Amino acid sequence: MDGSNNLILNLVTENSSDNERASLRSKLKNIGGGWKEKKKIRKFLKKEIQNNSTDKHKFFQKSTTTIAVNNNNSIQENNLNSQKNLINKSQIISSIFSYNPEIPNVRYDNNSKQMDHKPSNAPIDDTSSFKSMGLDNDLVENMKNKLGVEKPTNIQSKAIPILMSSINKNVEFDVIVQSETGSGKTLTYLLPIVHRLINITIDIQNNGLLSRSIGTLAIILTPTRELAIQVVSVLKYLINIPPSKFTSRHLNHWIVIGNVIGGEKKQSEKARLRKGINILVCTPGRLLDHLQNTKSFLVKNLCWLILDEADRLLELGFEETLQSIIKILDEKTINSETKNQIFSSSKFWPKRRQIILCSATLKDDVKRLAGYTLFNPIFIGGNDDFSFIEEKSEKNAKFNTPNQLKQSYIITPAKLRLVTLTAILKSTFKQIRNLMNRKIIVFVSCCDSVDFHFDLFMNAGKINELDDENSDDDKLKNNDQSISTIIPAKIFRLHGDLTQNVRTEIFNEFSRSNSGILFCTDVAARGLDLPDVAEIIQYDPPTDLKDYVHRVGRTARLGKEGEAILFILPSEIEYINVLKSQEIFAEPVRVETLLKSLATQNKRNKNEYEVVATDIQLNFERYVLSNSKRTTLAQKAYSSHIRAYATHVSTEKHIFHVKKLHLGHIAKSFGLREAPSNVNNNLVSSKKLDNKNDHKKEKIFNKEKKNSYDDQKNIKKRNFEIMNEFSVGNYGSMIGPTTKRKRKGFLQISKEMY
Repeated sequence: MDGSNNLILNLVTENSSDNERASLRSKLKNIGGGWKEKKKIRKFLKKEIQNNSTDKHKFFQKSTTTIAVNNNNSIQENNLNSQKNLINKSQIISSIFSYNPEIPNVRYDNNSKQMDHKPSNAPIDDTSSFKSMGLDNDLVENMKNKLGVEKPTNIQSKAIPILMSSINKNVEFDVIVQSETGSGKTLTYLLPIVHRLINITIDIQNNGLLSRSIGTLAIILTPTRELAIQVVSVLKYLINIPPSKFTSRHLNHWIVIGNVIGGEKKQSEKARLRKGINILVCTPGRLLDHLQNTKSFLVKNLCWLILDEADRLLELGFEETLQSIIKILDEKTINSETKNQIFSSSKFWPKRRQIILCSATLKDDVKRLAGYTLFNPIFIGGNDDFSFIEEKSEKNAKFNTPNQLKQSYIITPAKLRLVTLTAILKSTFKQIRNLMNRKIIVFVSCCDSVDFHFDLFMNAGKINELDDENSDDDKLKNNDQSISTIIPAKIFRLHGDLTQNVRTEIFNEFSRSNSGILFCTDVAARGLDLPDVAEIIQYDPPTDLKDYVHRVGRTARLGKEGEAILFILPSEIEYINVLKSQEIFAEPVRVETLLKSLATQNKRNKNEYEVVATDIQLNFERYVLSNSKRTTLAQKAYSSHIRAYATHVSTEKHIFHVKKLHLGHIAKSFGLREAPSNVNNNLVSSKKLDNKNDHKKEKIFNKEKKNSYDDQKNIKKRNFEIMNEFSVGNYGSMIGPTTKRKRKGFLQISKEMY
């Protein structure tokens, strides 16, 4: 062409739609059946042809791309960028630093320091001691040696003398104990009970009346199984008193401690109750079950009923259960006159049953419970002098958190949540000394989210080593604590969907461990004394303000220091004002400050932390999308998170509303590159479909089983009528059945006989 060395070609890819139609028609000719079957097969064949066409012509879609070919056989594409977009057409990778909502202006004061507060839940420094309260000397010494408790806290110094004052009085009264978390409420009600039992043992141990067969003397109700296990462990330390150092006294250990919390065979619990459990720690549902169905459960001598975390018991819907328990106990408990006749020799025996309510928060529902269960109740607060409960006004009541607790919050866009959490955990365990003495609890809103983050932080660092889809499922089931591949620390998980044996094992392992990260739901927020927890991260805000108080109460216990960090979205900034209204003050922390800890100390590149954060996010996404099981786990966590977000209390709905969420950005925080479509409905419908299919299969199986039985029965009947020469017979057996199918069977049998 005019001596030019270059040849210009305009290539147009062939439209294969005609060939596809011809192929489709030829295949349909050989297919029989009705029009419905042909329609299904037609759809299937169309998809198959389209997939094959896409694979063969991946880079050659219908276009008018101009390609220049020179004499050196080099090819130059004018629209290279458009071709790249066609390669990964179904996946869009968005930046975590783009299109984020604007963060509201808050005052960040990097130089501000929290005021030095004297610890509010620490043992008091004055001259008061456990011995001065009148507690048994051997009990105090045993508690000092085994639990390391030497001085009482503020609430203990107020409540224990009141609980023991009835020993020298003729009137027993019920008590409501309210104090901030970590102030020692468990010992507040346990010490007076153990003190009395010790002295009852001394007074009447020679009468032969005291043994485990006396039945249950004290019942302690807890909202969770973990709290029940913890109370039992504390009781065992208190009861097992060695020979006295002060006298030659050696107590007979007749007191038996136990729990009934489910998770084991009911017959085993019944056997233990039949032998006798003197101090019983239990959950409400299991207790009511045994009160109604276990005849050998002896509670006629019951002296103490303790409702630990009373408000939580009511929140979980146990109000009717508690009413039923109180009613049954009133019917089965013998009157005070009969008790005095049996145990009149000891002044330490209670004159009547005493009820004690304990919690960090007390609301109207607890007052309603107190109205129909408690007799002459006295309110004891950690920060107030004791008074009758009617004098306490809920309007004036404030939530209390330890003074020494350092609280902060982070306004984090949804797309930056996951990398921000990673930055906090990495910076915490960056120093070698923190690897041995640092515990962190991360609270999330649902069980599926716990499983997702546990699996992500445990395995995402070795993505290339886990290509087998079955391996992930096995690891998630079998390893509930393991070394993280992202952070040099042990990872634990705890939630209500785990079996009781697994929950107990994880709780004990995390308690014994010197360091680690525990991902959990609010199942671990109430009453649990997990030692040496240094930091609480509320990755998902609590659905109720009371849960905020209980969550942060897992740290800064008994006068120790602690930190609490709250994650909130830009649309949730008003929640900080809600905290301030309850005199809970938290300092803001910049997201950039935390993310910069991911970068190296090279300050020449100001945006280096963005590159590192993006790499971490992409690594998480690659891990999640590497196989279907990981993707399903992320989708379930995303779906459950959205559902949990909709369960905030009505007074906070204007702050936490699903309509304010950007679902695509929320999906990004679960390692997903787009929000799953209709994932909420799919999960529910899949469960319904499974149940429907199971029911359908069972129905078909029963029908087939019935038909098989009827056929065998009819064959035997026909054989008997035909083959028995002495049978009287009937007209039907002589001429055969009237239906065509049965007649055919009859003729066939007749031919075989002849």
